Amino acid sequence: MTPRLSYHVDAIVRVLAPALLGIILVLASTIPFHIPGFGPVTPNFVLIATFFWGIHRVYFFSNITVFFIGLLLDILVGTPPGLNAIVLVLVRNVAVMQGKVFRGKPFLVLWIGFALIGLVAGMVIWALSVIYHMTIIGPLPIIFQTAMTIAVFPLLAWLFARIQQKLLQQT
Repeated sequence: MTPRLSYHVDAIVRVLAPALLGIILVLASTIPFHIPGFGPVTPNFVLIATFFWGIHRVYFFSNITVFFIGLLLDILVGTPPGLNAIVLVLVRNVAVMQGKVFRGKPFLVLWIGFALIGLVAGMVIWALSVIYHMTIIGPLPIIFQTAMTIAVFPLLAWLFARIQQKLLQQT
């Protein structure tokens, strides 16, 4: 591989990494774990990625990318079409607008911010599901999913931070 081609491939990978990770997390969200009752409360990995990359890689994780990742999640998981797509775009926009608040701050600030946004996103998902199905749906699964998502955030944020360091390294 020539140095010029290597440079271009490296640049493309750096730009596409957040979107590719989002797609990988969508696929990871659909893996059947065969644990009774785990399906409805699986952590929302894509929500974590959307929040993290919305803060740290704003230009490489656009609303269009987030919308299509959310739509893919809706299709594969079986939620109403557009539900996750809308919520993820909203979360990304909040993360972008509040990016200055979170960048460079201690991890606890980031985690608390994500917890608040995750709680609101969970309520919005529940409310949109109630409207879509035109019936009251028990909020317990979304409460547990939100709690699990908040609990898993540190692990994925650490992983994303490592990936971010590699993306920013000069080769």
